[in-house]
Order: sequence, then C-alpha cells, then structure tokens
Amino acid sequence: MDTSEPNSATEEEEEKAAAEQRPRTRSNPEGAEDRTLSAQASVGSRSEGEGEAASTGDSPPSASAPTPAANSKGWPALASPAEFQVRTPRVNCPEKVIICLDLSEEMSHPKLESFNGSKTNALNISQKMIEMFVRTKHKIDKSHEFALVVVNNDVTWLSGFTSDPREVCSCLYDLETVACKSFNLEGLFSLVLQKTELPVTENVQTIPPPYVVRTILVYSRPACEPPVSVTDQMKKMLQSPYYFFDVLYIHNGVEEKEEETSWKVSRV
Repeated sequence: MDTSEPNSATEEEEEKAAAEQRPRTRSNPEGAEDRTLSAQASVGSRSEGEGEAASTGDSPPSASAPTPAANSKGWPALASPAEFQVRTPRVNCPEKVIICLDLSEEMSHPKLESFNGSKTNALNISQKMIEMFVRTKHKIDKSHEFALVVVNNDVTWLSGFTSDPREVCSCLYDLETVACKSFNLEGLFSLVLQKTELPVTENVQTIPPPYVVRTILVYSRPACEPPVSVTDQMKKMLQSPYYFFDVLYIHNGVEEKEEETSWKVSRV
C-alpha cells in the first residue's frame, strides 16, 4: 500500500517560485536564457564577423541637448561623444610610437613614495618606465619606431623616429622642468601631424596598414587639466583607424587632492 502523501498546494507553489527566481551566477548572468524576444530585438541583426563599419549615426543628435555641467573642480564636464567604430583586420602592425613627456615643475616634486618608503618624483619614475617600455616593445617587434617629445609651455620634438632603443633612452635624462601655466594640447597634435603621415589604405576593413601611429602622453599636473576643446584637425586624427592617443596620468592617489588644493592657494 502506498503511504506517501501528495505535496500540498503551498509546497508546490514554493517550488515553482524557487524555479522561476534563478540566482544570477557566472553561468547565468542576468538570467540570460530568460530574456524576452523584445530585449533580443534591441540588439540588432548585425553579426560580429560581418566586416562592416559600425556607426551609431542613424539619427542626428538633438539640438536641444543639455549643456554639460561643471564638476566640483570647476572644470566643464565632457559630453558623451558620438560613437565611431570601424572594423579593421586583426593583424599586428609596426607602430610609430611618439612618447610625450611632461616637463612641468610638478614632475620634479618628490611626492611619490616607493616600496621602501623613500620619496621620489614623477620625472624619475617616468624615465625608468619609458626606458623599460621602449626596450620591451623593441624585443617584441624590432620594426617598431620610437620618437620623444617633451612638453612644458611649448612642445619640442626631441628625438626623431628610430628603431634603436638606445637612441631614445639617451635623450631621456638630463632634462629640466619649468613652471607651466597651461598645456598646449592643440600644439601637440599639430606637431604630431607635422612629423608623421597617417597611412591610407584602399579598404580599411580588409587591408592592413603598413604601420600605425601611437601617441603616449605622460602627464602629471594635478591643477592643470588639458583643454577639452577639439579642433577639426584633432577630430580628424582621432577618427583615423590608424592613430591612437593614450594618456598616462601619474598621481599620488588620495593625497593628491590635498596637494592640489595647497598648490592652487599658493598660486593666488
């Protein structure tokens, strides 16, 4: 005789609710298998491997867009730029790397603490870091070329393109810092465009370029934000699929905030 008792209605409802509320795990993020068709339709029908240039310029931006608000430091906040995406061949290309070293007086202040507790400055850290980067990148691909630019109140092309790391590293040292009131970002882009030529290919999506140009700005001015205005010339360079602009900002974490305030007060 079967002595088992049927589950009550309450137990059945609890089991059903537990099955519907699946936890979000690594194998089930956001409940992937439970997404509705409407959510899938919003993704679009273009596949990843179609080899087409993707752009979100379907509709022009509204003319009544809100003006970006200023942040706590009084600097205007950047509006979100329109997305600009281009599919290119996944091929490693030689790089023309332009290293731009900031030589403002903040770079010489001994405000950075090393692992052994001693104080050092951002210029010393930057010199060692750049030398390590150049030598390591040269070992990966000896066709890479490097140039050195120093930035203070002006922009100076210090060392031309070379594939010999020793030539670049020999120009890194014996550099002096100066007091700077502003940062000439537009002048930096103009100099890069003057000294280099961005490659052009017949088909961006299928033909790899002979090289790409990469600018790396090493910057350490807590109270001087680079200007946010972008000229047509700068926009054209930044939209090129063969030009990259990287910024490495050296700071001292939370302590930088107090030093920045005192720096501003002493300049009034």
